[in-house]
Amino acid sequence: MKTANRAAGARKRLGLLSFALAAILLSSLACQTEKSIKKSRIDRLEKGLYRAVYFRGEKPEKLGLVDRLQFFKVPGISLAVVDKDKVEWFKTYGYKDIIKYEKLTPATVFQAGELSQPVTAAAILAEVAQGRLQLEEQIGSYYEDIVLAGMKFRPRGRISFTLSQLLSHSAGFYPWVSTGYPPAVNLPDLTRILRGEEPAGNFSSWRGFDPEAGVRYSDFNYVLLQKFLEDKTGKNLPELVSQDIFFPLNLTRTFWNLPGTADLATGHSREGPAVEGGYYRYPEEAARGLWSNPLDYLKFVLEIVDCARGKKDGLLPPELARQMLSVDPRHPGLGFRLEGEREKFKIYMTGKTHGFRSVLVIYPALGQGALIMANSENGSLLLDEILRGLSAIYDWPDFKPEEKPLYRLDPSIYQQYVGRYQVNGSYYLEISFEDYYLVVHPTGQTPTKFYVETQTIFFSVDPFLRIKFNLDEKGQVTGLILWQEDYEIRARKIN
Repeated sequence: MKTANRAAGARKRLGLLSFALAAILLSSLACQTEKSIKKSRIDRLEKGLYRAVYFRGEKPEKLGLVDRLQFFKVPGISLAVVDKDKVEWFKTYGYKDIIKYEKLTPATVFQAGELSQPVTAAAILAEVAQGRLQLEEQIGSYYEDIVLAGMKFRPRGRISFTLSQLLSHSAGFYPWVSTGYPPAVNLPDLTRILRGEEPAGNFSSWRGFDPEAGVRYSDFNYVLLQKFLEDKTGKNLPELVSQDIFFPLNLTRTFWNLPGTADLATGHSREGPAVEGGYYRYPEEAARGLWSNPLDYLKFVLEIVDCARGKKDGLLPPELARQMLSVDPRHPGLGFRLEGEREKFKIYMTGKTHGFRSVLVIYPALGQGALIMANSENGSLLLDEILRGLSAIYDWPDFKPEEKPLYRLDPSIYQQYVGRYQVNGSYYLEISFEDYYLVVHPTGQTPTKFYVETQTIFFSVDPFLRIKFNLDEKGQVTGLILWQEDYEIRARKIN
């Protein structure tokens, strides 16, 4: 009997050991699978970027990430990808600048441009949550006292808008984007920016003001928010946001006032060289003065999404976080820019400053997205190609290459566009045609083929550009407009 019991005990221990070994093996395999999936996705992206368009009957060509960095003259990018509501991977490619060729690191920060605005909005909502501000507080009279004081001709009636209207860009200000200031230039204060007084380089915020215009994205909204917030609390914006946002989330690589030890990327122009001083300064801090990197900034975004889902004791109360992600057409998002519905609903924002570009995409329903930051004004086209690569890997509903048919026009139509077009005193576009496309040769640059979209609009494939020819009332060509993303060149035909 004892022998039998010992044998049974041994079998039991052996069974438990086998179970434990199997559990360890399964855990190891799961871990390996997760690692291998991530590695596979990174490898696929590095070899699988896509142009904006491809021709009907062909397959979209896969492009190498490093090759495209060189093609677009972008020194470097920093990239973080979200899956299952957390950052799945984070990686940098390239260099901080084109002089020293120091490699980007995970700690390197970039100017964030418009991505400053959701952080500002969250800080204001944190003040609302503590009862120090009210979203529907009327501050039109506060604005009048700053900008219209002493003016001979004042508007009839009172100017009326609220904090929520400023946050959602629906107060009525004319669309305006700050271009920043070189390092050696004296910076204007917020009052002078709102008034359009020197040394501010902008017009008055009152110019073009229209309270019935609906949503119009303008940095003036956030300049006024910053001024009001600082006057109301007695604290400057960096101090307030550090208290309400950065410290609670442990964002050590996100700031407005640059610490002397900051690991900065250098901004670069479209032509390739570094911008003067490495970066421009933006006294419109709330609108576009933030520095950050993808890993740090996504901590903030994912926290807001979690709070909107009902997280308790989060950065913001759920009802306020949900207002940041509201699709109400009257106030579409507070700080964030939003698009789509249901599973296609996404946070989609681009950041632009002198020398830097970034793009943020988050699909809350899918738990997926990405933030990419580049230290070049050419970054926009590259970032779009990366988004198309990520869309193919993660099966996003947007960011797909567009199929375009090839058209052939009568040779006489091509011929009327042939000639020389002047952009400025030293920059020209020489246009000729071959077979079924135009060839555009800019001064000092490589010629590019442009294919037919309509009788007056043509497009190129690499990079994706569009040209529209202008005609007078007699049908004669007078000039053209060339579009590249948000960049526009106008030229007049001189022969």
